[in-house]
Amino acid sequence: MDLTRGDFLRLGAAGAAAAAGSAIGASTAVAALPPAKPIGDDVGFLTFGVVAERTALTFYKEALTSPKLFDAADRRRFTQARDAKREHVQRLNAALGADAVSADDYQVTFPKATFESRRNAVGLAVALEKLLVGVYVYGVSATADIGSRQLIGRLLSVDSQVLATMHDMNGKAPIGGLPTPLDTEQAGDLLDRLLTIPGSPGGG
Repeated sequence: MDLTRGDFLRLGAAGAAAAAGSAIGASTAVAALPPAKPIGDDVGFLTFGVVAERTALTFYKEALTSPKLFDAADRRRFTQARDAKREHVQRLNAALGADAVSADDYQVTFPKATFESRRNAVGLAVALEKLLVGVYVYGVSATADIGSRQLIGRLLSVDSQVLATMHDMNGKAPIGGLPTPLDTEQAGDLLDRLLTIPGSPGGG
């Protein structure tokens, strides 16, 4: 089946793809994504992802309860980011199985000045998303299991969009150049500043 530009615009991308697919034959099936089965160091990347994504989720939840700090457009963006983070935590923990990370394993505490101004809050959002993007960029090439690698790549795609949104809210260009890969040790040093472990010194 030949599709003209007019057909594409009239049907939309999804409709055009469906029309093209029907010409190929209904028997053609999309290959299922391989399940994530982390092995070795893969577990570290997914575990870091859970902790960092849940830290970001906690941030967006607190931002949405901050009175008078954000306008309606900001809140819509934070709501979308919050929903994405919640899904990411669920997917990562599902992949980790018995190694899933509980929210009770650590506590998130943000600097006192975080929600004193919009600039401070959005600045922290940018820092958290850059952290996630950096680790996922590194993890895509470093993970051994193909299912885990694909999961990280899909998370990277979404978090890159969230980072672009936060850059835009911060008054900067949404696309800021190539992200810097970060291993979990480098990123962990930065994330640790926001975390305390119950029962540890200073952790309650």
